[in-house]
Amino acid sequence: MTEHSKPLVVVLSRNYSTGLGVIRSLGSAGYAVDLIASVKKTGSSVIASGSKYVRKCTEVFAENIYEDSGECLLEALMEYAGNEKIKPVLFPTDDFTASIVSENHKLLAQHFSLPHVREGEAFSITDAMDKTFQSDLARRIGIATPAEWKISLRGKIEIDEELRYPCFVKPLQSVTGHKTEMRACESEEELYDHLLRMKERYSDREVLVQEYLTIDKEYDLSGVCVDQQIIIPAIIEKTRVACHERGVTMTGKMIPVETLGHIGDKLVDMLKEYHYTGMFDMELNLCGDKLYFNEVNLRSGGPNFSYFLNGVNLPDILVKELTGEGHNREEEIVGEFGKTFIYEKVAWEDYIYSYMTGNELKKLLKEADFTLLANSEDPNPGKVFNRRIRMSAVKHKLMMALGLEKKK
Repeated sequence: MTEHSKPLVVVLSRNYSTGLGVIRSLGSAGYAVDLIASVKKTGSSVIASGSKYVRKCTEVFAENIYEDSGECLLEALMEYAGNEKIKPVLFPTDDFTASIVSENHKLLAQHFSLPHVREGEAFSITDAMDKTFQSDLARRIGIATPAEWKISLRGKIEIDEELRYPCFVKPLQSVTGHKTEMRACESEEELYDHLLRMKERYSDREVLVQEYLTIDKEYDLSGVCVDQQIIIPAIIEKTRVACHERGVTMTGKMIPVETLGHIGDKLVDMLKEYHYTGMFDMELNLCGDKLYFNEVNLRSGGPNFSYFLNGVNLPDILVKELTGEGHNREEEIVGEFGKTFIYEKVAWEDYIYSYMTGNELKKLLKEADFTLLANSEDPNPGKVFNRRIRMSAVKHKLMMALGLEKKK
């Protein structure tokens, strides 16, 4: 496929920073890129849409994604039907847009090449977002997982007598949950109180309660699945994890896959069970000498651009596979291990909400080899981010000083 015959790629994004990494990776590879941004208010996409690689940006409104059918998103997508000489590629970059694409796969597959689970499988990408679906599969393959219990918020809250404390509460699916729901509970009384508060807002669903793990190290893996071909060029060792956006990678470094030992082979076996073609993002936790599976997202993850900065263009590999061009093994080789990066968005949020000092933030930004938003080849998004985040920091710090806002 020549550069002139490359397909248009339509990137779908709810989280501007994740989408921006994909946009930059694809734009650098010579693709025309359109952005469809799911937003709460006009102009929210300005950071990602400010990339020099975005040909056109369309904002669709989804104020509350937990009650949104995706109708506006589908209408925007159908504008492309039959308008391109080459079938465009659809590239969702977050749980919401990935679920809408999954739930409307038959319709969209007529007009786009897109991530998918092999036809005939008994589950969809949305089904695979269920964390108990994932952990059941991990255990069958022989990968350690924390003990877990599902608790319904419908009717009377009933807590299993065998539930272990301390425990950790999290959404059953990221797409229907909030980071604020995540909490460690030391006792049954504390867990019950937390579940009651959740029930007031989310009374018609279940939540996941897991055995609490004392974590020594956290790892993130991004890669590409092409059904039974699993591409994992490297893994990210998280060197600092966000507190405000709990569990999200703030800083990390690229290290060889071989660091995982035999567990790496089991992870490949697990991913093959999905019969999935698309990007993925997986998290693992090291507790003592035991490695536990945390979760896998069948989409690109927040730190995906760090792979591009280390010489591997994962979105380009996926598009080549979706369109039948195929890729070379050389494209999977990381240029250099050990380079560090910082995800500025979550670092600034930890500063704003007083989880770190201004001096700590400056030190982290100065010491990182790469930044995921500020980029000399595509400078405008970084400039817009820095301007907006500094204004936000001043506003929040002032409100907290006046007692008008509490640390979240």
